[in-house]
Amino acid sequence: MTTPPTAHFSHVGLHVHDIDEMIRFYTGLLGLELTDRGKLNIPGQPQIAFLSADPGEHHQIALVEGRNDAGIDAVVLNQVSFSVDGLEALRRMKAAAEGLGVTVFLPLNHGNAWSLYFKDPEGNAIEVFARSPFHVRQPVTDGLDLSQSDEEILASTERAYAQTEDFDTAVAWRERFTRRLEERWAKHD
Repeated sequence: MTTPPTAHFSHVGLHVHDIDEMIRFYTGLLGLELTDRGKLNIPGQPQIAFLSADPGEHHQIALVEGRNDAGIDAVVLNQVSFSVDGLEALRRMKAAAEGLGVTVFLPLNHGNAWSLYFKDPEGNAIEVFARSPFHVRQPVTDGLDLSQSDEEILASTERAYAQTEDFDTAVAWRERFTRRLEERWAKHD
């Protein structure tokens, strides 16, 4: 069996009824900031909102419209997400998951990260991702071919998103977000 790379907890995704109320609650209670918001390109086109109070994390909580409270099958948890250090670690994580019986994967290029989605044995969604060096406005859910080399994935990611609104380096985005958080915290002191 392939030894998986070290994975670090990153964020949680929640299905919600009222996305505006949940944004208000989490920004008011935990001091999180809205970092991005948009519609997902999936059936029903639910809204997704990304919240963070850490310049190193584009989002610590993702809120997704469409919560279903129908009995025992209610799905409140959207996903649990873990970060790994680079594309090779992402490939190793896929091999390790395969060794544990996972057969269905959804590899996606988010522009700001390269992700691999799959389910645990009880059907809970897991995301493992490697950060890209870019900031790309979210949500972005394009396909990812992990058989390509790191260099090919990096180059195709930059080509695909360089002309999109707010495209920048991840470092520049983190610096701007740090200033935004500092301004917010200064108002509350």
